[in-house]
Amino acid sequence: MAEINRTKNIITICVIMLVLALIIWPFVYIFISSFKPLKEIMSRASFLPVDPTLKNYQTLLFARTPVRDFPRFLFNSLYVSVFTALFTLIISSISGYGIARNRRLRAGLISKFLLFIYVFPTVVLLVPIYKLFTTMNLYDNLFGLIIIYTALVSPFCTWLLVSFFENIPRELEESAGIDGAGTFTTFTRIVIPLASPGLVTAGAYAFITAWGEYMFALILITSNLKKTGPLGLATFTAEQYIEWGPLLSGSILIMIPVFILFMPVSGYFIKGFTAGAVKE
Repeated sequence: MAEINRTKNIITICVIMLVLALIIWPFVYIFISSFKPLKEIMSRASFLPVDPTLKNYQTLLFARTPVRDFPRFLFNSLYVSVFTALFTLIISSISGYGIARNRRLRAGLISKFLLFIYVFPTVVLLVPIYKLFTTMNLYDNLFGLIIIYTALVSPFCTWLLVSFFENIPRELEESAGIDGAGTFTTFTRIVIPLASPGLVTAGAYAFITAWGEYMFALILITSNLKKTGPLGLATFTAEQYIEWGPLLSGSILIMIPVFILFMPVSGYFIKGFTAGAVKE
């Protein structure tokens, strides 16, 4: 029996390693190729760069034109992502706490509707949102992107935070009330700190979603200097020619913030998605 279990564990580990290798391989290939001259990229003669160079990154960061300014594109992405995460946390924490403390809301249509919005195909919203934003003078405006990204991620983040708020004992809030703390004080000084792992998870999810979003940015942003990082990468491709060097190095620069942000909070992510799965 022990031998069978050992064989199963080995097979499981091998399958996991194979899947991880398949997932990680494209990122490794892009990272290594970003240090190759164009000639080596196109020839595909070797996996490792024979004549490694930083020229692709130098071209990406310092060769600025009125049409192409990649550092500006990254700043636009950072601006949109930070404010999306901030607004999402404000909305989701308030709504999530309200649902967690109200059984009717928790068991009613509102809770289910949040998940429905999360799985709703957002592509069907492109035309209505385009016309609405044009009417409201939010077209070609980064604040318009912040609004739509916040609207897209808030339902899921609210649903995510409900589990964290439900695990906070009501007795703590009742004790604070006896000591004279009001609802706002109890929420900001007791509930929010205790739900910080959930807030970190929701904020990171909102940031990463806004950072890499392409479809709505393509439809709603037209000015060159207002483009976000993913839109900026698309400027390196054309029907007749693709600038592979800057394109690969730009892909790495866009992935770095996601990697830096996700790794420290990956534990909170797992905890956030599993919170509420086991009820005491």
